[in-house]
Amino acid sequence: MWTQEREDDDEEPRAPGPYVDGAWGRTANPNTADGELQNISAFGAGLTRLSGPRRTAAKVVVWLILIGVVLTVVYGLFGIVSS
Repeated sequence: MWTQEREDDDEEPRAPGPYVDGAWGRTANPNTADGELQNISAFGAGLTRLSGPRRTAAKVVVWLILIGVVLTVVYGLFGIVSS
């Protein structure tokens, strides 16, 4: 009796590929704008999965960063206008 063998039965198990973000369908070079957007997207996805005190701590850190950016822009604009 003849049975058909699958061609991939003799192959070694493959190592899992790199993490691929679903929005892009590929990994991006982190030194490019596309890579930065992918990193921000992954950060946001991780932030939405947090709960409890870890989520509160992450929110505080994000707000502190945003407040720091706004203060820097205002201070820079004030310096430009006053010169």
